[in-house]
Amino acid sequence: MDRDKYIVSGVIKKNQKAFAALVEDYGALIRAIVRRHLSGTAYAEECENDILLSLWQNMSRYDESKNSLKNWIGAVCKYKCADYLRRHYREARTEPLPDDVPFEEPEDLTELVESLLMNLKPDDRRLFREHYLMGRPVGDIAREENKSPALLYNRLSLGRKRLRSIFKERSQ
Repeated sequence: MDRDKYIVSGVIKKNQKAFAALVEDYGALIRAIVRRHLSGTAYAEECENDILLSLWQNMSRYDESKNSLKNWIGAVCKYKCADYLRRHYREARTEPLPDDVPFEEPEDLTELVESLLMNLKPDDRRLFREHYLMGRPVGDIAREENKSPALLYNRLSLGRKRLRSIFKERSQ
């Protein structure tokens, strides 16, 4: 019996060792999907736990003739994340501001952002401005620069780490 069949049949029978095998084999996948959809939210861990509970309770719904276990778990994760996002959106909704309320970024915030960005290489500084400040998708920037999106995501990740450490140093 292969491992996925062991996991499915065991979880259906509420076998804790089979469930532990599910967490061992697919826990990283679950975390990655939740992190992708719910990063920056306070309830990512809660969603992971909810996904595991759902898998424990609903494993009998899995049909190996329709999909692999990995893909089925991925779909469960995706839909649970969407549920959490909808719930968060409902809770976070507020009355809209009147049209006559001006929005201006405080000068000290703009200065802080610019002073932090000056610690990056010029290409990374431009990438940060385009993606984070102007809201351009990484895929569009990558096509324009004839570079892979993975490369740009890597540069953004390394830049965030650098900026985070610089910001922490300044805060101390």
